[in-house]
Amino acid sequence: MTLDDMLTYTASELLDDRTELVTGDNDDLWSDSYLVRQFNEAQKILCRRAWVIVEYGSIPAGSITLRTGVSVYPLHKSVLRVYDGTPTTQTAPLGRTEDINLRDTSVVTPYPADAFNAVELGQAASLAGGLATLSGAPLAFASDAASRTLRVFPPPTSTQNGVKVYMKVARLPIKELSLDDMDAEPEVPAEFHLQICEYAAGKALTLPNVDADQKPEGRRLLAAFDQVVKEARQERQRAEASAYRWNFSSTTAVLR
Repeated sequence: MTLDDMLTYTASELLDDRTELVTGDNDDLWSDSYLVRQFNEAQKILCRRAWVIVEYGSIPAGSITLRTGVSVYPLHKSVLRVYDGTPTTQTAPLGRTEDINLRDTSVVTPYPADAFNAVELGQAASLAGGLATLSGAPLAFASDAASRTLRVFPPPTSTQNGVKVYMKVARLPIKELSLDDMDAEPEVPAEFHLQICEYAAGKALTLPNVDADQKPEGRRLLAAFDQVVKEARQERQRAEASAYRWNFSSTTAVLR
């Protein structure tokens, strides 16, 4: 649905708020700008709670450019989750881990520190202070270095400078709907466009200046939208469920 279609459906059909008068100004309770703000908010709720926008290598959210000696890279403000990352120099994705593991000094010390012992890990870090760290082609990444921040390990050298890493990400909408472009469509999938309209109508009907007898309908529309969000999350989780079978560990499973 275009923004024009969404406003017509919401204001005229759901809210019955666009009756044109023979004379005088139209007595509209809810402006188009208010409804558009609610459309944008509904998109964000769907994306934050259900991750309905998942893309690979999208610009500008789904890629970073490596720089010599730089380990930490800010992600686009729309990124909610980084699933994986693949440099353009290879076909296999990088290893994924937690940020603390990439900062573990065991990668440069001759005797790996016990990751479960804070004192031993801190001592190894102190002793490794003068050792040279690894550098070169990226091997792994962590997306919890900071809010919307990616750490690449090891730090790239001049050979990797300019190499792009394309990422599979779940993200928020990048361009909000605006009255300046009535032909624009929401970035969330089309199956949620009607629910976005109903969310906006529900928010409109629960405003303080609305008659009390209309507020229950507004609350019903908002509750229905919440249910749609829950189901969208369930559908995404089902789609991402692994089909791999479990197997025995080669180090603990020994034939007797």
